[in-house]
Amino acid sequence: MTAQTRSEVPSPLPDDARELAGLLAQVTWFNRLRLLVAAGVVWLTALASHVLDIVNDPLPLYALAALTVAVDVYYMVRFRALERASVHAVRRHVYLQILVDLLILTALLHYTGGITNPFALCYLFHAFIAALVLSVGAAVAVAASSVVLLVLLGAAERLGWLAHRSLHLGLIDLHAVEPLGFWLLVLAYAVTLAFSIYFVSTVLGRLKRNESELMRLGRHFAVSEKLASVGTLAAGVSHEINNPIGVIANKVQILRYRIADRDAPEALFAELDVIEKHTRRVAQITAGLLAFARETAFERKAVDLAVLCREAADLVRVPFKAADVDLACREIAPNEAVVEGSANHLLQVLINILLNAKDASPRGSGVEMWIDRGPGEVVVSIRDHGAGIRPEHLAKVFDPFFTTKEVDKGTGLGLAISHGIVERHRGRLEVESEFGRGATFRIVLPMRMAIS
Repeated sequence: MTAQTRSEVPSPLPDDARELAGLLAQVTWFNRLRLLVAAGVVWLTALASHVLDIVNDPLPLYALAALTVAVDVYYMVRFRALERASVHAVRRHVYLQILVDLLILTALLHYTGGITNPFALCYLFHAFIAALVLSVGAAVAVAASSVVLLVLLGAAERLGWLAHRSLHLGLIDLHAVEPLGFWLLVLAYAVTLAFSIYFVSTVLGRLKRNESELMRLGRHFAVSEKLASVGTLAAGVSHEINNPIGVIANKVQILRYRIADRDAPEALFAELDVIEKHTRRVAQITAGLLAFARETAFERKAVDLAVLCREAADLVRVPFKAADVDLACREIAPNEAVVEGSANHLLQVLINILLNAKDASPRGSGVEMWIDRGPGEVVVSIRDHGAGIRPEHLAKVFDPFFTTKEVDKGTGLGLAISHGIVERHRGRLEVESEFGRGATFRIVLPMRMAIS
């Protein structure tokens, strides 16, 4: 029986990309929450007007609930554009959402008792959201705006600029409240907001410090895993360059003899050409290893996966030979599988999976790597013919530190890091395995035109 899974392990992201992904996730949650609030307004309005008979005119409340839904639908339609926007643009959008919500909340309070309605404390939620999504400074700004709106609403109703709609529940009679009492009521709301923001900011500060520490450790683990791969490849490269170095040394010795024999310069060019050819080969091998070992920034550029797969196959050729495992790569025309991403990071993914496939393969077997194109995406598949993955282990293969290898044979971080890198490219890493017959890993990435 064939089993298949896709991991949901969160991936380490660079600061800007991580902040953008977090903001978009919070905006999605905010949009869903707003629909629940609109439904709650409708339910409470129906209860207060038709059952409890404490609201005489429910139509304005229904209209505000409909406005909330309409605004939220607009936000959801615009969400696609936010996915391609900058962090600053998304933050401005969140500010706008909070401002519109505060105005709608103020209007709802006006039709349900004004500042004497205990639901005035709902201003707290937007301060919490600002602290969670934006920053503590944003939460303070939202709290200050809430107090200003509360004061303006109370003053407007107290001075008769707006009609005060009492709930007749024996709560505070706004017209009977003395000015000092009015300001004490406002102060109570302000102090409640201030203490709430303090506690929320304290908790968020600790969480962010812990997250930063986890990110730092994650980067160290990623570097350590990469260095382990570099060690494996370097051992192979030392053997790979022995042949061209031997040829170069031999040709230099021949040139000494031919120069001593006073051969014509033109007769020496063929020997020099061979030396140059093998020198380029050594430079190519060492440059590939150095490029892979170098810790580079995550920068999105056009990457030809066909070229990258050939480079990965070249780097792992010697470890595969030493393990007596054949690596077969199906060729694809250049520029037929171009994605937007970081070549060095994607190369790390390919090498991690190829080395895992090599370790899982018995001597004399083979590993295949090929590229397919689908609607708007490119799929790199790597298949081995080893023992496969047990069904109970399949859901854990992308978990950090999970490994079925022997002690000192693996850290269990390679696939977790690879999964994170692929997700940073807005792709996905899939695995399919039939126990006893091998496993296939698929790196699915959006084509360049799909994310440009």
